[in-house]
Amino acid sequence: RREGTEWKVVPQGQAPRNELSCSTTGDREFAYIHEHNWNEQMWNIAGRVDFQSLMEEGCYLLKGVASDVIHRLSFGAKVFARRGTVLIEEGSENSAIFVVGHGALKVTVKGEKISTIGPGQVVGLYTMLKGTNASATVTVSSELAYVLELRHSHFQSCLEDEPSVKQRMQVILEQREAQNKAAEMVHNKTIREV
Repeated sequence: RREGTEWKVVPQGQAPRNELSCSTTGDREFAYIHEHNWNEQMWNIAGRVDFQSLMEEGCYLLKGVASDVIHRLSFGAKVFARRGTVLIEEGSENSAIFVVGHGALKVTVKGEKISTIGPGQVVGLYTMLKGTNASATVTVSSELAYVLELRHSHFQSCLEDEPSVKQRMQVILEQREAQNKAAEMVHNKTIREV
């Protein structure tokens, strides 16, 4: 138990709705639904999602990466999260990248929605590339999301010899910085109007 952390009792296999606001990746993981707690619907979704194929065929970031590298990446934790679960919290430490297999994630900066992340897309790169706390909050917006969670260290070690991935990560980083700047401008304008 972390000093100053308040724990809530939640029925097994359920995540608290819109109540999860934790300061570290480790704390947030308590809201994830792991394989031993999956229900029938989750097993059906998991059976239809092949993260290796999804990353090989539908992920801009990993385009052209060798199959053996993608195979190593697919060994991350495969978890479910319910609507309202915060995967990444703005201003907090984040040590994971998430590949969406099912469902949708909402990305907000200072409360302003900047994008929706869906199957085959990756979120969490910004903190890894910048070496800073998270610049945005990422929340599950669909009823249920099935994600592959990859630790930054695992992701980097698998892709250290892939210059094309590093170039695409830079492009994504620049896009995210532009989105963050736009959200900040909207947020500041809203505050001035109030």
